[in-house]
Amino acid sequence: MTIDGTTVVVVGTGYPGKRRVYERMAELGAHLVVVDEAGHWSERLVDEGVASRWIAAPITGDADRDARAVLDALSVERVRPDAVLTFWEMSLPVAARAAAALGLPGNPVEAVDAARSKLRTRQASERAGLPTPRSQRVQSLDELYAAAAEIGFPAVVKPEFGAGAAGTLRVDSVESLPGIYRIARRDLANDLDLLHMANDFVLEEYLDGVEFDIDLVLDDGECVFSSVSQNWPTAEPSFQEAGLHCPPDHRSKPVGRLVELSVRTVQAFGFVRGVLHVEGKTTAKGARIVEVNARMGGGRIHQIVEAVWGVDLIEAHVRSALGLPQRLAPSRKPRCTVVDALLYAPDTGRLATLPFAEVTSRADFGPFIDVSAQVGQEVDGPDRLFSTVLAEVTVADKNLRRARALAAAVLRDPPVVVPLGATA
Repeated sequence: MTIDGTTVVVVGTGYPGKRRVYERMAELGAHLVVVDEAGHWSERLVDEGVASRWIAAPITGDADRDARAVLDALSVERVRPDAVLTFWEMSLPVAARAAAALGLPGNPVEAVDAARSKLRTRQASERAGLPTPRSQRVQSLDELYAAAAEIGFPAVVKPEFGAGAAGTLRVDSVESLPGIYRIARRDLANDLDLLHMANDFVLEEYLDGVEFDIDLVLDDGECVFSSVSQNWPTAEPSFQEAGLHCPPDHRSKPVGRLVELSVRTVQAFGFVRGVLHVEGKTTAKGARIVEVNARMGGGRIHQIVEAVWGVDLIEAHVRSALGLPQRLAPSRKPRCTVVDALLYAPDTGRLATLPFAEVTSRADFGPFIDVSAQVGQEVDGPDRLFSTVLAEVTVADKNLRRARALAAAVLRDPPVVVPLGATA
């Protein structure tokens, strides 16, 4: 079997920026059958010639119920897939259950569920004897006080089923607990991607050090490829991403130990195949895992990895879902350095201008500017802790110094935000 001509069911397509993932799958020759909730933007993929079929199925947030709905919808439409997969965090448990029910290749449901829950991630890691930050579930402010007495300060409060650092905050004192809890709850309630989720919070030990994203490819239980991106420091107490660069310029030994721990962790969870995205830190106590994601990294990470290492993570994930062996030939040395920088609203108010300078890359990649806010839109600044993302800029050059300078040139002119009620 090859990818060309296969029927691949995509369960949950996520945000419109993931369109390029599905376009790549179509280029590989896969016949895409998309299953998503009624009225979703992905229905347009059929008219655009990217997907062969689009099928509606309800999303309730209950993975077992939603998987049954997907299977029923496929049965009614007489779709016999060769693979079932997803690139969307919220749909991981559903896709895993659907693939298992159809007897198709995939990772164990238990492994996917353990990665999806921040609390179960800690419990599974601890059972495996791996270094694990202390954590406790929190369902109320009273439980947050009790957990803080056990965990100590500084600590981190985060939703059990989160994504993109929504509702994630550092807490430094008993006095700050009520305010932090209120803000975290508010931010979580405003996250449209989490509307279907029944979400508790987790309080866990704060991890110092430098954070990294580790993208892994597993084949028959073994890691056959890894790529590491170095995250830039966040504006704590929130943990909103500031940017990253790939490859990292951190010391190679601690980064190597973090990659090793990442591989040991996903293997201990029971993962055997596919593309996984692990986030971890090199701390004063050694390598530590922040979270495990049973999917490819989001945004333009697949393009970043291909630019730097010549590895197509989308093809790797599709081959895995079809039960095909991997055919990877990564570059021995980085082919370029990629910088990915996020631009946030500098103040709370109304966005008046959002300028970007035109630049030319010395590498055959980008620049890419993904705008996520519109002029005239109300935006939140740092005073709200969770600032509004205005845009994401991805550039590449021969080395990190040049790539950083290129990104800075694109963002040379800062955005202007005026107070609400003022005339722009």
